[in-house]
Amino acid sequence: MARSNPEPFNFQPGRVLAGKYVVAEFLGGGWEGEAYLVHEKSTGFPRVAKFYYPERNEKGKSLKEYVKRLERLSDLNCVIRYMHSDSIRYRGQRLDFMVSTRAPGKQLSYYIKKRGGALHPLEALLITEQIATGLEAIHAQGLYHGDVHEDNVMVRRVGIHYQVLFLDFIHLGPTTRERKRDDVYDMLTLLRDMTGGKNTYAKQPALVKALVKGGRRDLIYKTFPTALRVRTFLQDKDAPDFI
Repeated sequence: MARSNPEPFNFQPGRVLAGKYVVAEFLGGGWEGEAYLVHEKSTGFPRVAKFYYPERNEKGKSLKEYVKRLERLSDLNCVIRYMHSDSIRYRGQRLDFMVSTRAPGKQLSYYIKKRGGALHPLEALLITEQIATGLEAIHAQGLYHGDVHEDNVMVRRVGIHYQVLFLDFIHLGPTTRERKRDDVYDMLTLLRDMTGGKNTYAKQPALVKALVKGGRRDLIYKTFPTALRVRTFLQDKDAPDFI
């Protein structure tokens, strides 16, 4: 049985891995493993390497499942590009990792922290529209994300627009209507968090409240059963006033 809390890898900047990659910085960790910004030793190009906890990647299954998903979604602009996978020996075990292109922009959590814990509601709604568009495309391919939160969404501002890219898909089993709905619920919970969380919810514009529904899962499922519904609602001229 897998341990509930695997021991962190704690790779330090400057460490060379697999003789090919120089660790630059720790990007974040999740249930399956940890992601690091690395540079190719031969070219200096930046890449992202995701290292899987051995006890949560039995016989490489988690990595293989993730790669399969990325390959199925390779035509979408909202998904990172898989390059290749590799392994090293670490603490007496085989440690698998996946290398991908570095996503443009920064994690959404960075922007929230930079703004003092809350984005302007209009900014949060524009980002939510792009998240909904991305999830709609992913769901149309018969897949789901499974772990939509502020550390798994990369954001890049281009003029007055935002580009969104997803990280760290989680495989919880077959794609079902319920798992797609859970993606939508996570997205709208993220909207609440982007605008300051529960403590500032009462002060939010009507449009934010119409989407978040007080965080009630049952109301969100009923009103916004799909990412498509969220996107069209945001683009509807009859949606509640922003101010």
